[in-house]
Amino acid sequence: MDTAVVTEDHVREELKRLIAEVTECEPEEVSDTAELEEELGIDSLMALEVMVAVDKKYKIDIPEEEFAALKNVNEAVAAVMRHMTGAASAA
Repeated sequence: MDTAVVTEDHVREELKRLIAEVTECEPEEVSDTAELEEELGIDSLMALEVMVAVDKKYKIDIPEEEFAALKNVNEAVAAVMRHMTGAASAA
């Protein structure tokens, strides 16, 4: 995927869709600041599922420890964007 056309809004929508899928709720129910673990009930296995899907979709590699430390959608979007920028400059 061409990272030049991927916007933060696109990443945010995709993350919300993936989170909604693993938590069996609607994407509209996932707010940008909702605590992934406490409010949305995302356990380590669910987080791993989201991380793998994000890594594949954007052709990046977010370390498991880094992804596990993310608290909400805003932090996850920032991590994806940071890794896409890093992957683009490494190419």
